[in-house]
Amino acid sequence: MLGHVVVRVEMGMQLDDKVAVVTGAGRGIGKAIAVAFAAAGAKVVCAARSKEEIDAVAQEIDGLAVPCDIADEQQIRDLIDTTVGELGRIDILVNNAGAVARLPVHELPTADWDYVLNVNLRGVFLCSKYALPTMLEQGSGCIINISSGAGVVGPANRSAYAASKHGVMGFTKTLVAEYLMQGIRSHVILPDATVSQMRSEGFPTEDPDSLIQAEDIADAAVFLATQPATAHTLELRVSQGLRTRTR
Repeated sequence: MLGHVVVRVEMGMQLDDKVAVVTGAGRGIGKAIAVAFAAAGAKVVCAARSKEEIDAVAQEIDGLAVPCDIADEQQIRDLIDTTVGELGRIDILVNNAGAVARLPVHELPTADWDYVLNVNLRGVFLCSKYALPTMLEQGSGCIINISSGAGVVGPANRSAYAASKHGVMGFTKTLVAEYLMQGIRSHVILPDATVSQMRSEGFPTEDPDSLIQAEDIADAAVFLATQPATAHTLELRVSQGLRTRTR
């Protein structure tokens, strides 16, 4: 594991002609990854529930917007089929879409637990399941799953989120065991608290200067996506480093 670092990379055209699918690409970490991949030369497919948000991102980076609810299996199949139909291949899949519920266990509605697990863990499984046949046919591919430091720590009032993100870590290890020798690399990024709309909704008084920036996670994703075939980083933990404050 590469721990407690912020990776800075020179973008260049390291992903020239690669096709990348990024879920949750309408804002936050997903948008930052989509922008960084495009800057590195990739053709990016932006997926999220909000058509308005992903249309704006796709226009900014000259990408392809495909509305997709990651809790819906058929929409995930359509996302993969559209990508292959329009662009011919899938080189990189970033499973980033996420949901959270903030209540103690005894107050958490079962429906909320199920929804968070469906998006954060089942969605990662389904996106990988339907992208893998194309990667296997190509003989190459890269899957990057966005987990969370919460999956390691288990914070209060976020049981479903912590359980799902811990599950993503285990699922990624299984992907490595099953597919690495077939040319498909799988990685998991574990960000600590990161600036995002989802974070600000749960912690409205939190100082953004104390958080990781979404662009830091995007740099980590580019680093993983551009690793040579002879190298493999399973887990990458991104933590808040020293930051000079101007106020």
